[in-house]
Amino acid sequence: MPRLRGTQSAGSAKNSKLAAHKPPNLKGPKPQPIGGANKKTRAAAADTQSSLDQQKALSHNLQQDLLAVFARALAPALASPRLDEALQAVKHALFERDFSAAFGTVNDTREDGAGEFDELKGKHVSFQIDNAIPPLDAYAARWSPTRALCYASVLASPVVQKQWSTLSQEENTPLRMVAIGGGAAELVAFGALLTGSEAGRDRNGDLLLVDSGPWGSVVDRLRTCMVGSDAGGGKPALVQSERFDVNVLQQDILTVADEEMSKLIGGGNAAGPTNTLVSLFFTLNELFTAGGLGAAATFLLRLTAASPPGTVLLVVDSPGSYAEMAVGSQARKYPMRWLLDKFLLQDAEGWTKVHEDEAIWFRLSPSLSYPIRLEDMRYQVHLYVRK
Repeated sequence: MPRLRGTQSAGSAKNSKLAAHKPPNLKGPKPQPIGGANKKTRAAAADTQSSLDQQKALSHNLQQDLLAVFARALAPALASPRLDEALQAVKHALFERDFSAAFGTVNDTREDGAGEFDELKGKHVSFQIDNAIPPLDAYAARWSPTRALCYASVLASPVVQKQWSTLSQEENTPLRMVAIGGGAAELVAFGALLTGSEAGRDRNGDLLLVDSGPWGSVVDRLRTCMVGSDAGGGKPALVQSERFDVNVLQQDILTVADEEMSKLIGGGNAAGPTNTLVSLFFTLNELFTAGGLGAAATFLLRLTAASPPGTVLLVVDSPGSYAEMAVGSQARKYPMRWLLDKFLLQDAEGWTKVHEDEAIWFRLSPSLSYPIRLEDMRYQVHLYVRK
Protein backbone atom coordinates (compact mmCIF):
# COMPACT_ATOMS: atom_id res chain seq x y z
CA MET A 1 0.00 0.00 0.00
CA PRO A 2 1.24 3.52 -0.68
CA ARG A 3 2.21 5.44 2.41
CA LEU A 4 0.88 8.78 3.46
CA ARG A 5 3.58 11.41 3.38
CA GLY A 6 5.47 10.90 6.57
CA THR A 7 8.06 8.68 8.11
CA GLN A 8 7.90 5.44 9.98
CA SER A 9 9.32 5.76 13.45
CA ALA A 10 11.08 3.27 15.67
CA GLY A 11 10.43 3.01 19.38
CA SER A 12 7.29 2.95 21.52
CA ALA A 13 4.98 5.73 22.65
CA LYS A 14 4.51 6.80 26.25
CA ASN A 15 1.36 5.68 28.04
CA SER A 16 -0.25 9.10 27.90
CA LYS A 17 -2.94 10.93 25.96
CA LEU A 18 -0.18 13.42 25.20
CA ALA A 19 2.27 10.80 23.94
CA ALA A 20 2.41 12.55 20.58
CA HIS A 21 3.65 15.77 22.18
CA LYS A 22 6.33 16.97 24.55
CA PRO A 23 5.52 19.31 27.48
CA PRO A 24 5.04 22.93 26.41
CA ASN A 25 7.60 25.64 26.93
CA LEU A 26 5.63 28.77 27.79
CA LYS A 27 8.46 31.13 28.69
CA GLY A 28 8.85 34.35 26.77
CA PRO A 29 6.18 36.61 25.22
CA LYS A 30 7.63 36.56 21.73
CA PRO A 31 6.63 34.02 19.07
CA GLN A 32 8.71 30.88 19.46
CA PRO A 33 10.43 28.91 16.71
CA ILE A 34 8.84 25.51 16.30
CA GLY A 35 10.63 22.20 16.49
CA GLY A 36 13.87 23.55 17.92
CA ALA A 37 13.87 21.08 20.78
CA ASN A 38 14.16 18.23 18.31
CA LYS A 39 17.00 19.56 16.12
CA LYS A 40 19.64 17.10 17.30
CA THR A 41 17.32 14.15 17.06
CA ARG A 42 16.07 15.19 13.65
CA ALA A 43 19.53 15.86 12.30
CA ALA A 44 20.59 12.34 13.29
CA ALA A 45 17.47 10.63 12.00
CA ALA A 46 17.75 8.70 8.78
CA ASP A 47 14.20 9.64 7.84
CA THR A 48 14.72 13.41 7.79
CA GLN A 49 14.25 13.79 4.05
CA SER A 50 11.04 11.78 4.12
CA SER A 51 9.68 13.97 6.90
CA LEU A 52 10.39 17.05 4.80
CA ASP A 53 8.54 15.48 1.89
CA GLN A 54 5.48 15.27 4.10
CA GLN A 55 5.25 19.05 4.24
CA LYS A 56 4.61 19.24 0.49
CA ALA A 57 0.95 18.48 1.15
CA LEU A 58 0.65 22.02 2.54
CA SER A 59 2.81 24.95 1.55
CA HIS A 60 4.94 26.60 4.21
CA ASN A 61 2.99 29.85 3.81
CA LEU A 62 -0.33 28.08 4.31
CA GLN A 63 0.95 26.33 7.42
CA GLN A 64 2.02 29.68 8.85
CA ASP A 65 -1.36 31.21 7.96
CA LEU A 66 -3.13 28.37 9.78
CA LEU A 67 -1.01 28.91 12.88
CA ALA A 68 -1.89 32.61 12.66
CA VAL A 69 -5.58 31.66 12.73
CA PHE A 70 -5.07 29.93 16.07
CA ALA A 71 -2.96 32.82 17.37
CA ARG A 72 -5.70 35.38 16.56
CA ALA A 73 -8.72 33.32 17.58
CA LEU A 74 -7.18 32.26 20.90
CA ALA A 75 -5.14 35.38 21.66
CA PRO A 76 -6.62 35.93 25.16
CA ALA A 77 -5.70 32.40 26.26
CA LEU A 78 -2.24 32.57 24.71
CA ALA A 79 -1.55 35.91 26.44
CA SER A 80 -2.95 34.90 29.82
CA PRO A 81 -0.52 34.47 32.73
CA ARG A 82 -2.70 31.55 33.81
CA LEU A 83 -2.24 29.54 30.61
CA ASP A 84 0.43 27.32 32.12
CA GLU A 85 -1.84 26.58 35.08
CA ALA A 86 -4.75 25.74 32.79
CA LEU A 87 -2.59 23.51 30.62
CA GLN A 88 -1.31 21.60 33.63
CA ALA A 89 -4.89 20.91 34.72
CA VAL A 90 -5.86 19.71 31.25
CA LYS A 91 -2.71 17.56 30.99
CA HIS A 92 -3.42 15.98 34.35
CA ALA A 93 -6.96 15.08 33.32
CA LEU A 94 -5.77 13.65 30.00
CA PHE A 95 -3.06 11.63 31.70
CA GLU A 96 -5.74 10.12 33.93
CA ARG A 97 -7.93 9.62 30.84
CA ASP A 98 -10.56 11.82 32.46
CA PHE A 99 -11.71 13.23 29.15
CA SER A 100 -14.90 14.85 30.47
CA ALA A 101 -12.84 16.91 32.91
CA ALA A 102 -10.20 17.77 30.33
CA PHE A 103 -12.75 19.06 27.84
CA GLY A 104 -15.28 20.57 30.24
CA THR A 105 -16.03 24.23 30.81
CA VAL A 106 -15.03 26.78 33.40
CA ASN A 107 -17.73 27.24 36.04
CA ASP A 108 -18.43 30.98 35.96
CA THR A 109 -21.74 31.05 37.87
CA ARG A 110 -20.47 31.40 41.42
CA GLU A 111 -21.66 34.54 43.22
CA ASP A 112 -18.24 35.19 44.75
CA GLY A 113 -16.83 35.90 41.30
CA ALA A 114 -14.49 32.88 41.11
CA GLY A 115 -14.52 30.28 38.39
CA GLU A 116 -12.86 26.87 38.62
CA PHE A 117 -12.14 23.68 36.80
CA ASP A 118 -13.77 20.55 38.16
CA GLU A 119 -11.61 18.40 40.34
CA LEU A 120 -9.18 16.44 38.20
CA LYS A 121 -8.49 13.16 39.98
CA GLY A 122 -7.66 14.85 43.24
CA LYS A 123 -6.09 17.98 41.75
CA HIS A 124 -8.11 21.18 42.05
CA VAL A 125 -7.24 24.34 40.11
CA SER A 126 -9.11 27.62 40.65
CA PHE A 127 -9.10 30.94 38.74
CA GLN A 128 -10.51 34.41 39.14
CA ILE A 129 -13.33 34.77 36.65
CA ASP A 130 -11.75 37.67 34.75
CA ASN A 131 -8.67 35.53 34.07
CA ALA A 132 -10.39 32.17 33.70
CA ILE A 133 -9.42 30.08 30.67
CA PRO A 134 -11.99 27.50 29.54
CA PRO A 135 -10.29 24.12 29.22
CA LEU A 136 -11.09 23.88 25.52
CA ASP A 137 -9.50 27.28 24.87
CA ALA A 138 -6.33 26.15 26.61
CA TYR A 139 -6.33 22.80 24.84
CA ALA A 140 -7.00 24.37 21.43
CA ALA A 141 -4.30 26.98 21.89
CA ARG A 142 -1.65 24.44 22.83
CA TRP A 143 -2.31 21.10 21.12
CA SER A 144 -4.75 21.77 18.27
CA PRO A 145 -2.34 23.75 16.00
CA THR A 146 0.06 20.85 15.44
CA ARG A 147 -2.79 18.43 15.03
CA ALA A 148 -4.55 20.72 12.56
CA LEU A 149 -1.47 20.83 10.31
CA CYS A 150 -1.03 17.08 10.66
CA TYR A 151 -4.69 16.31 9.90
CA ALA A 152 -4.65 18.67 6.93
CA SER A 153 -1.64 16.86 5.46
CA VAL A 154 -3.43 13.53 5.90
CA LEU A 155 -6.69 14.76 4.36
CA ALA A 156 -4.85 16.28 1.40
CA SER A 157 -2.68 13.20 0.81
CA PRO A 158 -3.19 11.32 -2.47
CA VAL A 159 -4.13 8.06 -0.75
CA VAL A 160 -7.07 9.74 1.04
CA GLN A 161 -8.13 11.95 -1.86
CA LYS A 162 -8.18 8.97 -4.22
CA GLN A 163 -10.95 7.43 -2.11
CA TRP A 164 -12.78 10.60 -1.07
CA SER A 165 -12.91 13.23 -3.79
CA THR A 166 -13.54 11.26 -7.00
CA LEU A 167 -17.32 11.10 -6.63
CA SER A 168 -17.48 14.74 -5.52
CA GLN A 169 -15.65 15.87 -8.64
CA GLU A 170 -17.90 13.86 -10.94
CA GLU A 171 -21.15 15.15 -9.42
CA ASN A 172 -19.87 18.62 -8.46
CA THR A 173 -21.03 18.05 -4.88
CA PRO A 174 -19.34 19.41 -1.75
CA LEU A 175 -16.68 17.51 0.08
CA ARG A 176 -18.47 16.31 3.21
CA MET A 177 -16.75 15.37 6.45
CA VAL A 178 -18.28 14.08 9.67
CA ALA A 179 -15.69 14.52 12.42
CA ILE A 180 -16.62 12.30 15.36
CA GLY A 181 -14.89 13.69 18.42
CA GLY A 182 -13.93 16.65 16.26
CA GLY A 183 -13.23 20.22 17.29
CA ALA A 184 -10.68 22.95 16.62
CA ALA A 185 -8.06 20.87 14.83
CA GLU A 186 -10.54 19.20 12.47
CA LEU A 187 -12.14 22.55 11.62
CA VAL A 188 -8.87 24.21 10.63
CA ALA A 189 -7.64 21.09 8.83
CA PHE A 190 -10.80 20.94 6.73
CA GLY A 191 -10.54 24.63 5.95
CA ALA A 192 -6.94 24.08 4.88
CA LEU A 193 -8.10 21.35 2.51
CA LEU A 194 -10.47 23.80 0.82
CA THR A 195 -7.70 26.38 0.64
CA GLY A 196 -4.47 24.67 -0.23
CA SER A 197 -5.09 21.24 -1.75
CA GLU A 198 -5.56 20.48 -5.42
CA ALA A 199 -8.62 18.33 -4.65
CA GLY A 200 -10.39 20.88 -2.45
CA ARG A 201 -9.35 24.28 -3.77
CA ASP A 202 -12.36 24.66 -6.07
CA ARG A 203 -14.84 22.70 -3.97
CA ASN A 204 -17.37 23.65 -1.37
CA GLY A 205 -17.05 21.97 2.01
CA ASP A 206 -19.64 20.67 4.47
CA LEU A 207 -18.24 19.87 7.93
CA LEU A 208 -20.14 18.35 10.85
CA LEU A 209 -18.34 18.25 14.21
CA VAL A 210 -19.83 15.77 16.69
CA ASP A 211 -18.44 15.75 20.22
CA SER A 212 -19.65 15.75 23.81
CA GLY A 213 -17.48 18.78 24.56
CA PRO A 214 -18.74 22.37 24.14
CA TRP A 215 -16.67 23.26 21.07
CA GLY A 216 -19.12 25.83 19.67
CA SER A 217 -17.39 28.98 20.91
CA VAL A 218 -13.87 27.93 19.92
CA VAL A 219 -15.04 26.71 16.51
CA ASP A 220 -16.94 29.94 15.83
CA ARG A 221 -13.89 32.07 16.59
CA LEU A 222 -11.57 29.95 14.47
CA ARG A 223 -13.95 29.86 11.51
CA THR A 224 -14.43 33.63 11.74
CA CYS A 225 -10.67 34.11 11.50
CA MET A 226 -10.53 31.80 8.47
CA VAL A 227 -13.40 33.31 6.49
CA GLY A 228 -13.29 36.90 7.72
CA SER A 229 -11.23 39.84 6.52
CA ASP A 230 -9.17 39.99 9.71
CA ALA A 231 -6.40 37.77 8.39
CA GLY A 232 -3.90 40.46 9.35
CA GLY A 233 -1.40 42.31 7.22
CA GLY A 234 -4.01 42.97 4.55
CA LYS A 235 -4.34 39.27 3.71
CA PRO A 236 -7.65 38.08 2.24
CA ALA A 237 -9.77 35.39 3.88
CA LEU A 238 -8.30 31.90 3.70
CA VAL A 239 -11.66 30.40 2.72
CA GLN A 240 -14.72 32.12 1.32
CA SER A 241 -17.56 31.93 3.81
CA GLU A 242 -20.06 30.49 1.34
CA ARG A 243 -17.70 27.61 0.57
CA PHE A 244 -17.19 26.57 4.20
CA ASP A 245 -20.34 25.23 5.88
CA VAL A 246 -19.76 24.17 9.50
CA ASN A 247 -22.18 22.67 12.02
CA VAL A 248 -21.42 21.66 15.61
CA LEU A 249 -23.40 18.96 17.41
CA GLN A 250 -22.63 18.63 21.12
CA GLN A 251 -23.60 15.05 21.79
CA ASP A 252 -22.03 11.80 22.99
CA ILE A 253 -21.83 9.67 19.85
CA LEU A 254 -22.31 6.53 21.96
CA THR A 255 -25.83 7.71 22.87
CA VAL A 256 -26.99 8.62 19.35
CA ALA A 257 -29.98 6.57 18.21
CA ASP A 258 -29.71 4.44 15.07
CA GLU A 259 -32.02 6.66 12.99
CA GLU A 260 -30.13 9.79 13.93
CA MET A 261 -26.82 8.03 13.27
CA SER A 262 -27.95 7.26 9.74
CA LYS A 263 -28.85 10.91 9.18
CA LEU A 264 -25.54 12.13 10.58
CA ILE A 265 -23.42 9.80 8.49
CA GLY A 266 -25.56 9.51 5.38
CA GLY A 267 -26.43 13.19 5.20
CA GLY A 268 -29.88 12.41 3.82
CA ASN A 269 -28.40 10.23 1.07
CA ALA A 270 -28.47 6.85 2.79
CA ALA A 271 -29.96 5.10 -0.25
CA GLY A 272 -27.08 5.74 -2.64
CA PRO A 273 -23.32 6.25 -2.84
CA THR A 274 -21.86 9.05 -0.76
CA ASN A 275 -18.93 11.42 -0.79
CA THR A 276 -18.73 11.50 3.01
CA LEU A 277 -15.52 11.03 4.96
CA VAL A 278 -15.98 10.04 8.61
CA SER A 279 -12.99 10.93 10.78
CA LEU A 280 -12.00 9.50 14.14
CA PHE A 281 -8.97 11.62 15.00
CA PHE A 282 -7.56 10.77 18.43
CA THR A 283 -11.10 9.78 19.40
CA LEU A 284 -11.39 6.00 19.19
CA ASN A 285 -9.12 5.48 22.18
CA GLU A 286 -11.34 7.88 24.12
CA LEU A 287 -14.45 5.94 23.12
CA PHE A 288 -12.90 2.68 24.28
CA THR A 289 -11.95 4.34 27.57
CA ALA A 290 -15.23 6.18 28.20
CA GLY A 291 -17.67 3.49 27.13
CA GLY A 292 -15.68 0.30 27.46
CA LEU A 293 -14.85 -2.25 24.80
CA GLY A 294 -18.46 -3.37 24.35
CA ALA A 295 -19.85 0.13 23.79
CA ALA A 296 -17.06 1.06 21.40
CA ALA A 297 -17.51 -2.16 19.44
CA THR A 298 -21.26 -1.57 19.24
CA PHE A 299 -20.61 1.96 18.00
CA LEU A 300 -18.38 0.68 15.18
CA LEU A 301 -21.04 -1.83 14.13
CA ARG A 302 -23.74 0.85 14.22
CA LEU A 303 -21.48 3.19 12.25
CA THR A 304 -21.13 0.46 9.64
CA ALA A 305 -24.90 0.05 9.40
CA ALA A 306 -25.37 3.82 9.06
CA SER A 307 -22.71 4.32 6.36
CA PRO A 308 -23.83 4.23 2.71
CA PRO A 309 -21.58 2.54 0.13
CA GLY A 310 -18.54 4.67 -0.65
CA THR A 311 -18.27 6.22 2.81
CA VAL A 312 -14.63 6.73 3.76
CA LEU A 313 -13.56 6.06 7.36
CA LEU A 314 -10.27 7.64 8.42
CA VAL A 315 -8.80 6.77 11.83
CA VAL A 316 -5.82 8.66 13.27
CA ASP A 317 -4.68 7.96 16.81
CA SER A 318 -1.71 7.55 19.13
CA PRO A 319 0.73 4.82 18.12
CA GLY A 320 2.41 2.21 20.24
CA SER A 321 1.49 0.97 23.68
CA TYR A 322 -0.95 3.77 24.48
CA ALA A 323 -3.27 2.48 21.75
CA GLU A 324 -3.57 -0.93 23.44
CA MET A 325 -6.89 -1.91 24.99
CA ALA A 326 -7.27 -4.21 28.00
CA VAL A 327 -9.85 -6.95 27.31
CA GLY A 328 -11.35 -9.58 29.60
CA SER A 329 -10.81 -10.54 33.23
CA GLN A 330 -7.13 -11.17 32.55
CA ALA A 331 -6.82 -7.63 31.15
CA ARG A 332 -5.04 -8.94 28.10
CA LYS A 333 -4.00 -6.05 25.89
CA TYR A 334 -4.78 -5.84 22.19
CA PRO A 335 -3.55 -3.21 19.71
CA MET A 336 -6.26 -0.80 18.64
CA ARG A 337 -5.54 -1.57 14.98
CA TRP A 338 -6.25 -5.26 15.63
CA LEU A 339 -9.57 -4.44 17.30
CA LEU A 340 -10.48 -2.08 14.46
CA ASP A 341 -9.90 -4.77 11.86
CA LYS A 342 -11.79 -7.34 13.91
CA PHE A 343 -14.90 -5.19 14.33
CA LEU A 344 -14.92 -3.57 10.87
CA LEU A 345 -13.57 -6.31 8.62
CA GLN A 346 -14.51 -9.53 10.39
CA ASP A 347 -17.60 -8.81 12.49
CA ALA A 348 -19.26 -6.12 10.36
CA GLU A 349 -17.81 -7.37 7.05
CA GLY A 350 -18.78 -4.05 5.57
CA TRP A 351 -15.47 -2.32 4.89
CA THR A 352 -12.41 -2.63 2.71
CA LYS A 353 -9.14 -1.53 4.26
CA VAL A 354 -7.13 0.44 1.72
CA HIS A 355 -4.30 1.85 3.82
CA GLU A 356 -2.61 1.62 7.20
CA ASP A 357 0.54 2.88 8.86
CA GLU A 358 1.36 2.00 12.45
CA ALA A 359 3.69 4.90 13.21
CA ILE A 360 4.30 8.16 11.35
CA TRP A 361 6.03 11.36 12.41
CA PHE A 362 4.55 14.71 11.52
CA ARG A 363 7.41 17.19 11.72
CA LEU A 364 7.02 20.95 11.91
CA SER A 365 9.42 23.25 10.13
CA PRO A 366 11.64 25.18 12.58
CA SER A 367 10.96 28.33 10.53
CA LEU A 368 7.27 28.36 11.51
CA SER A 369 6.37 30.63 14.43
CA TYR A 370 3.68 30.62 17.11
CA PRO A 371 3.28 32.44 20.45
CA ILE A 372 4.21 29.30 22.41
CA ARG A 373 6.37 26.34 21.51
CA LEU A 374 4.87 23.45 19.55
CA GLU A 375 6.43 20.06 18.91
CA ASP A 376 6.33 17.30 16.33
CA MET A 377 3.76 14.55 16.79
CA ARG A 378 3.59 10.84 16.10
CA TYR A 379 0.49 8.92 15.07
CA GLN A 380 -0.95 5.84 13.39
CA VAL A 381 -3.46 5.95 10.53
CA HIS A 382 -6.02 3.52 9.08
CA LEU A 383 -8.24 4.09 6.03
CA TYR A 384 -11.36 2.09 5.19
CA VAL A 385 -14.04 2.35 2.47
CA ARG A 386 -17.60 1.09 2.91
CA LYS A 387 -18.48 -1.67 0.47
